[in-house]
Amino acid sequence: MNHSKPVVIVTQSRMGSAGSGDFTIEHAPVIRTELLPFNEGMLDGEYDWLVLTSPNSVEHFAPFLGRVKFNRLASIGKRTSEAMEEHGMHVDFEPSGYSQEKFMEEFAVNKGERILYPVSANARPLMYEYLSDAGAEVTRIPLYHPVPDGESLAKIERLLYEGAYAVTFSSPSGVEAFTGRLDKGRLENVTVAAIGHVTHDALKKRGIDSIQPEKETLQDMFNMLEKRVNQRCNDEF
Repeated sequence: MNHSKPVVIVTQSRMGSAGSGDFTIEHAPVIRTELLPFNEGMLDGEYDWLVLTSPNSVEHFAPFLGRVKFNRLASIGKRTSEAMEEHGMHVDFEPSGYSQEKFMEEFAVNKGERILYPVSANARPLMYEYLSDAGAEVTRIPLYHPVPDGESLAKIERLLYEGAYAVTFSSPSGVEAFTGRLDKGRLENVTVAAIGHVTHDALKKRGIDSIQPEKETLQDMFNMLEKRVNQRCNDEF
C-alpha cells in the first residue's frame, strides 16, 4: 500500500470539514442519490414547519425553497443543520442527537400544524407516523432515492485488499449498498465504525460488528479511531 498512515475509508456522501492528521482518509461514497419526480403542487400554501432529515434532503430540496412558504425550519441533527446553513437557512429546531427517535422525543407537535416533510423514499416511517398521530397535517414528499455507486464500491474493494485500517458507515442504505456488492468477509481484521445506532443495527443484522462514537458526527468518529490507534501503539511499548 502506498500510504504512510493507516487508511480510513469514509463511505458517507459528504465529508464536510471533518479530518484527521493520524490517518489517510479515502472518501468513497457507497451511494449516490437521485431526485424523484413529485407533484410540485404539494409546495403550494403555507406550512408551519419544514422538516429536513439529512444533508441529502437539504441538497435535493434547496432548489424548491423559493416555491414554498414556511414559518419555521427543523433539522434532524448537526450534519443536516450544517447543510442547511450552507444554503442560508436558519434552523429553528435541532434535536440533541441525530436520530428519528431523538427528534420525536424532543420536538413538540401542536395539533393542526401543517408540516412539509421531504425525505428519502427509503426513509423509516417513524417520524411521519409520530407527527401524524400527534394531530399534525403532514405532507410527505418522497424526494429522492439512494442508488449504489459502483465506482466507489470498486475503490473500497481495492483499499480493503490493500489493507485499510477502518471503514466507516453513516446510514443503513450505505450498509445495504456495501453488502449487496461485497462479501462481509472483506471486513475481517478491519475496524468497522458506525455513526448512529440505526447504522450500527443495520450492520449487526448482517453479522458485522461495529463501534460507535459517543456523538454522531464524522469528526467524533475520527477522534474515536485516533484514540484506538494511539492506545494500541502505547500498549505495544
